[in-house]
Amino acid sequence: MVQGTSLTTPSLRTIALLGLLVVGLGGSFAFHAAMTDMQVTYTATAVQPGDDPKRVAEASPSVTDLDGRLEDESSEVRRPVEDAVQSGSYSGNVTPELHIILDGMDAEFVVYEESYYRWNATVDEDTTFVRVQMTPADPRSVLEAVSTPSQSASANVREAIDTGSVTGSNVVERGIYRQDDTYYAVAPENTGAIAANLFEAFLGYVLTPVGRGYVAVGLGLVAYQYRESFADRVLTVRRALVVAALGIPVALVGTTLFESGSLTRFLTSPASTFVVSAGVVAGVLTHQQRWGRLAGWTVLVCVLSVGASVLALGAVGVVFGGFRLLVGLGAGAVSLVFGVWFGLDR
Repeated sequence: MVQGTSLTTPSLRTIALLGLLVVGLGGSFAFHAAMTDMQVTYTATAVQPGDDPKRVAEASPSVTDLDGRLEDESSEVRRPVEDAVQSGSYSGNVTPELHIILDGMDAEFVVYEESYYRWNATVDEDTTFVRVQMTPADPRSVLEAVSTPSQSASANVREAIDTGSVTGSNVVERGIYRQDDTYYAVAPENTGAIAANLFEAFLGYVLTPVGRGYVAVGLGLVAYQYRESFADRVLTVRRALVVAALGIPVALVGTTLFESGSLTRFLTSPASTFVVSAGVVAGVLTHQQRWGRLAGWTVLVCVLSVGASVLALGAVGVVFGGFRLLVGLGAGAVSLVFGVWFGLDR
């Protein structure tokens, strides 16, 4: 007689741990995936002196599209600029809106009413007083002044000029380039793509230590969940400390395998990961209602996290470390819930 084999239905704890590991693994590769997928297309378009000046302004940092900056402003705001166009200069107080616009401009030429003007402005930081000089400029002389010989440009720029475009993860220096008496405007095909890539990289940078923290908590709790002794399934403070500390080697392995660059990542990455995994200890202390030790543990984690960032980056580490700490504490709420849950007597 053959006896049938019975299948054991996974417990709710097991399903939750598997879910935590899946989410953790996804987050652990977020930054690596974002950096791998950072593809931007740059185009090289031939421009002539008679072409739309805004095309030059889009490519060259030395030329500012003043029309675009003042497009939604009232005639009162635009009046000092109109005066400078008519008389060649303007000195006086301006509206706060125009003061903000002019204060952020650092260009040799501007485009106003579809014409080029040589630009010179002095903006008083403490008042709304400005001095503006605007002199009409010949389009050919503008292109000559802001262009760079293609021979001195990077290989990516030369490829874009030769083929019309180039796509890759390397940043291409936008600008006006000169080759064989022809001017080329090299600029991103989609300026929004750069912003999207930067946002994805930032999001990956934030999610990576969160994911690694979840992996550490998941692996540690799985190990205790399937110990032979039934009593070992109850998570104590001591066992929670071991689970939290697992975040450090997990982060070090991830940094070694998938990150490159500054050695400071070997300090900041484990510190950020530990903040997330440390939530499991806070969960056990919360379950046991040991509020004094919970406060002390929280302070210790904060000091270690920010301290590691300062040690790696210097004074600026206070800002970056503080930001990563806030993210870690927020994400650590999930680890805290697991700590409370696994600290319960079943």
